[in-house]
Amino acid sequence: MIEVKELKKGFGDKTVLNGVSAVMQTGKCNLIIGSSGSGKTVFMKCLVGLFQPDSGEIFYEGQAYTN
Repeated sequence: MIEVKELKKGFGDKTVLNGVSAVMQTGKCNLIIGSSGSGKTVFMKCLVGLFQPDSGEIFYEGQAYTN
């Protein structure tokens, strides 16, 4: 299971993610949808560690993934 709590990420003066929270259950299909420029790719890059979020927490199987 992946749990995201209050994830925030911005670039310069542009806020891309503003307090995003989600729970993704193991073995379930999870869908992330949104219009162009809504932050889907930034969200995924934060989940896999390519971007460091400005604040918030990511947990994988109950273990903290971000500091």
